[in-house]
Amino acid sequence: MSVYPRNLSAFLNRLSGYNKNNIKMNVLGSDTANGGDTIQVDLPTNSIVDLSSLAWAFTQTIAAPGGAGNATLPTQAESVIDRLAVEVNGQTLVNLQNYNVLFHSLLYTTATEDYQRQRIVGQSTSTAALMAYNAAAPVVREHVIDSWLGFLGSSKPSFIDTSLLGNVRITITLANPSQIIGSGNAAMDAGRAYTISDQHFSMDVVSISDGIYDAMMDQMLASGAPIEIPFKNYFSYTQTLQDGTRNVMFNVASQSIDRLWATARLSTYAGANTGAGVVVAGPQFPVGALCPSAFNFIKDATGYQFQVNNTLYPNWSSTKAVDWWQHTKLAVGDQGNMLAGSFPTDMTQYLDNFFVYACQLEHHSDGDERFVSGIDTRGAAATCFFKSTNAGGAPNQTLVFAECTSSLKVYANKVLEVVQ
Repeated sequence: MSVYPRNLSAFLNRLSGYNKNNIKMNVLGSDTANGGDTIQVDLPTNSIVDLSSLAWAFTQTIAAPGGAGNATLPTQAESVIDRLAVEVNGQTLVNLQNYNVLFHSLLYTTATEDYQRQRIVGQSTSTAALMAYNAAAPVVREHVIDSWLGFLGSSKPSFIDTSLLGNVRITITLANPSQIIGSGNAAMDAGRAYTISDQHFSMDVVSISDGIYDAMMDQMLASGAPIEIPFKNYFSYTQTLQDGTRNVMFNVASQSIDRLWATARLSTYAGANTGAGVVVAGPQFPVGALCPSAFNFIKDATGYQFQVNNTLYPNWSSTKAVDWWQHTKLAVGDQGNMLAGSFPTDMTQYLDNFFVYACQLEHHSDGDERFVSGIDTRGAAATCFFKSTNAGGAPNQTLVFAECTSSLKVYANKVLEVVQ
């Protein structure tokens, strides 16, 4: 569903009747929402929209809960998104749980230093804004979120004709305040709260009036062949693990399991006096800023390995942190890439603040290629495990994400099929 296929580009040196503009979309219902509420917006109907341009701008006000002590604001604006769902013509396309944890996992392992500094501007995360604030005064910050996971950020192509789909609705469930606002004082913990207001969405909309695009779509749909839109989909699994050998068991039924991700955080991350996190360095965490415990990922074992049915990935296990780091960078395609980035600046930060372990199961390809090459588990859901060994310590919450390639198939008369 791209505007024109690449193999016709030699004959189309000029796009006749082409127009692109950026439009504003208001949320459905109230403009104000609190932690735990849902926010909904519909994409423009009967339009060619560019999903890669989608942005959500809002004002976040952190309440002054009273009591002595200080509180910590969420460093990344995406912390407020606990769940992201997309419905197409009433049919659920994606339902991403623990969205903020997944976003942090990918951000910690791939963000370059330049990208981290760029986000500081768009998210108002200056050193002053990130410092602890006085209990008597609320703090107001303005954010723009323009990086998305799942269908909104990975559809190939990103140009989608909503006249062929019907209504496309985005639903965002806001995170509980205790998950994203830290505090070093029990009295303040009880009153943690935030409000989202003055919000809107925006995106690019394209129109083509020369008739070529419409003729191409009509001819393809009339032939009975579907228009297929592949995209990345994620399924999350959570379990609190005790000491000793621990396994997180999960089932995945997908046409392509591409990657498996895992991380861990304190099981008491949302409790009293645990939200303040720890001091870390780097562009996104200026000196004096704190990482909330919900997104302070820790190494909690002496070995890690995935298992899909009876096969181990990788087929060997290591107790060395450098091997875990190398496996993860290999999984995201950054091994040997001198332009690659990440949040950790040393091994201690990786293990104590930004720990993520990943394993790739698909063929390495360019980001724009539409390969489906992961493990196919349709028909009988694969029994999978995330295996780790821990010699001692407090129980931690382990989160596992299965990254898959799903497909949206569009037929004539807005008949849709979702292949997980």
